[in-house]
Amino acid sequence: MFFLLTLSSAVGLAFGNILESKGLRAANSVKSLAKNKFWLGGLLLSIVATLLYYAAMDKYNISLVQPFMALNPALTAILGWKILGEKISKKIAIAIALIFCGILIDGTLAGEVSGGLYSEKTLWIYAGATLTLLSVACFVFRKAEIVDSLCAGTGFGLSAVFYKSISLDGLFPPPIDLRIFVFVVLYIAAFFCSQAGLRRGRALFVIPLSAAIGLVVPVLGGLVVFGEPFPSQKIIIMVLVLVGSVLFVRD
Repeated sequence: MFFLLTLSSAVGLAFGNILESKGLRAANSVKSLAKNKFWLGGLLLSIVATLLYYAAMDKYNISLVQPFMALNPALTAILGWKILGEKISKKIAIAIALIFCGILIDGTLAGEVSGGLYSEKTLWIYAGATLTLLSVACFVFRKAEIVDSLCAGTGFGLSAVFYKSISLDGLFPPPIDLRIFVFVVLYIAAFFCSQAGLRRGRALFVIPLSAAIGLVVPVLGGLVVFGEPFPSQKIIIMVLVLVGSVLFVRD
């Protein structure tokens, strides 16, 4: 079930990204975008894939699920090359190879013991520190497609951490919960940043970089906030992803 949920989600997101990018480039207004079959199809695929992703997070550690989402940028890069005619440089090819290596390593950890610790205070501290680092990064990297990617990746990654914290309260969390509000705001903001990035930048750049950031944030959140196991294999996975993200930024 683990591999079915994670792989289906990653593949669905990759195809959704390409269709959305194709639709965004063809549309010249919000009205035309709402009628664009590529964008609508991509959006539908992304919604289904996201639901599968959240189902996986309900059942398994976030630090175990998230690395498999790196298939999204790898497949997006390949599909962007085949469908959108975007070029794959040697650096991007190496980044894709690193992602696949990380996934292979992560697959060996399926079935690990679930994290048992959770502190809501730690959640808010982690969120504040992450958003502070995002502000600094956006100030340093001022190029539009880099800022869009950083904001999208951080938003999606941090929203995943909040979702995991909410899911620990069971099927019906308290109706008045600031975490739910923050989760929704982060996800919506990340969605709009990703759409802006796909329209203004290269899908081959925006998706892999945002997904790399969106991987690191939840994995560290799993360790810091939820006390999930963090064996040496996860350290290797994190290094592979970080090196890959640097390659994308410098391309």
